[in-house]
Amino acid sequence: MLAKTDKKYIMANEVLATSDMPAYVTRYAMREDLAEVLEMYISALNEIQDYIEPISEDRCSKTVFENWLRAPCLILEKAGKIIGFAGFNSVIPEYSESNILREYMFFIKPEHRSVKAAKTLSDAAKRIADVVGLPLYMSHMVFEHDINKKSRFLKRWGYKVMNRGVKYGR
Repeated sequence: MLAKTDKKYIMANEVLATSDMPAYVTRYAMREDLAEVLEMYISALNEIQDYIEPISEDRCSKTVFENWLRAPCLILEKAGKIIGFAGFNSVIPEYSESNILREYMFFIKPEHRSVKAAKTLSDAAKRIADVVGLPLYMSHMVFEHDINKKSRFLKRWGYKVMNRGVKYGR
């Protein structure tokens, strides 16, 4: 678990300040961002799944808030407006004794989707994984509908494509 006061968490926040693509800015989500993160989370769920049961806004709100308390949630901005996010949790998988960083959603609003936007958010996620020293697993990446095209981008960006998502790091 990564506390907001943890030295590694603070170092990761400082690392986010550097970017070679000034059109996009990544930063940690603040409490006041969570309503918009929740809205994007629900939009992403609706986009990637055909749920038989209705999506519970209360359950989604709990997911976003509880994960925000435990691990980084990155915001992607362009011209001062939030256009995407990557929310994470720090967990020990049921099959291991080692901690990992896993995203619960990587989402860019449809009207802002581009390779540059996705790479900016992905690079910020990888920098955090590097700073905290945990492998990063991602499986809910909503930025490109063509799965083959998405896989090519992810491989080029340093991810290992796996059956149920992608891995970056050890």
